[in-house]
Amino acid sequence: MSACDVSAPLEGDAPLFDQRDQRDQINLIDQIDQVDQVDQVDQAVVSLSLLQQRSDAIRAVHAGHPLINNPLIFAGIAYTETQMAHCYSEYYNQVSTLVCAGPSSSDCGGGAVTAGYWDGPCWEQDGGLGMWQFDEGSHSQTLSKWSTSGYWNNQPHNVLDLEDSIAAAIDFVLFKAWWSDRTPFFPNTQAMYDWINGIRPINGNSDWELWLGFLAYNYNGEAWGTGDWLEVKEKYRDHTLSIYTQLGGDSYWYGGGSPPPPPSQSCSPEGGLWCGGNGVAGDPNMLYVCKNGALVVKEVCANGCYRASAGSPDACYTPNSADLGCTCYSGKYHNGDNIPPSLTYCGMRVCGMDGNVYECRTSNQWEQTGLTCGSGACSCPFGAHLDGTPIATQHTECHFQVCGGGNTWYTCESGGWQSVSGSYCTM
Repeated sequence: MSACDVSAPLEGDAPLFDQRDQRDQINLIDQIDQVDQVDQVDQAVVSLSLLQQRSDAIRAVHAGHPLINNPLIFAGIAYTETQMAHCYSEYYNQVSTLVCAGPSSSDCGGGAVTAGYWDGPCWEQDGGLGMWQFDEGSHSQTLSKWSTSGYWNNQPHNVLDLEDSIAAAIDFVLFKAWWSDRTPFFPNTQAMYDWINGIRPINGNSDWELWLGFLAYNYNGEAWGTGDWLEVKEKYRDHTLSIYTQLGGDSYWYGGGSPPPPPSQSCSPEGGLWCGGNGVAGDPNMLYVCKNGALVVKEVCANGCYRASAGSPDACYTPNSADLGCTCYSGKYHNGDNIPPSLTYCGMRVCGMDGNVYECRTSNQWEQTGLTCGSGACSCPFGAHLDGTPIATQHTECHFQVCGGGNTWYTCESGGWQSVSGSYCTM
């Protein structure tokens, strides 16, 4: 019997015999590949920006998940499987040409998702799909399984959708961990959730070592204790520790709390993108997308969120995206002094003569933000732009925003200059 033949348990305490007795009878070494490896090549790696983007997305989904919040150990799975290349073009151009094109996805710009290469010719459309390499046989069989019942609590998922595939990976691992004959014996599902949430990448730690072995055995399908199992286990270790280090260790993955869940707010149009606080509620360093009429987290903006002009989608800054060539003319500070165009850049905000806050945007125009100013409640001395140009105190007012030291945004508030936590900017 394959694990596919076993229905996932309902939430709550499961009878003690259900897990131990049945999972001893189930052969969880996949007889049909429920996950697949595209091509475990290690000579090429995806760009750091793609790695950051996908890791941010995993963190965001975990932050809003009701049961599991341990993004690092799940990111390690995706990095081992495909180096987080959800899209065919990403894998083909950055990792290896030994890859097939799967069905199309809006998260790949309408292009194909990554599909497994080693199950036969690409035209047969077999092999795993997306960065998690979900595999129920053919592409159509995989999509049918996930769109109808999924694996945990019969929850369906669209595994071609980047965000939903992350949630699907959580469900898939929960199913595997519950029925595995190698994980600890869990008296109830909460005990399993606690075990997974508590795992940290500490070599020699019993939970960490067991997790890696579990992945090689139940996610990858290698027989426990064999040479192949040990090799795959070490790949999961190396790849997880690699992204742990590349993205800042505990401070990124566990420090400072995880990103908050999206605000509860209806939205339109479908697919619209907003920075939190720019027409929608939410964290100003998170990018939200309108999906099925509700806001969901699209991306955690590690370098800050760019607020585009009305009618244009917002976007996350990358280390280069703040330098978009913005030069805004004919601007005046609230006291009537001219703003030198050479000193302007995307995202800079000033208080205008009419008491409205204006931002220099990619249209190369000063555009209203919807904020007001000019009450005299804020005055911020000793400010300077990133290039060292001093900011005259008489030009500052509430919501005045500049790119300052450390490539960080600073706003003028009633208590003085305040840095925007987690932001990134350039002039």
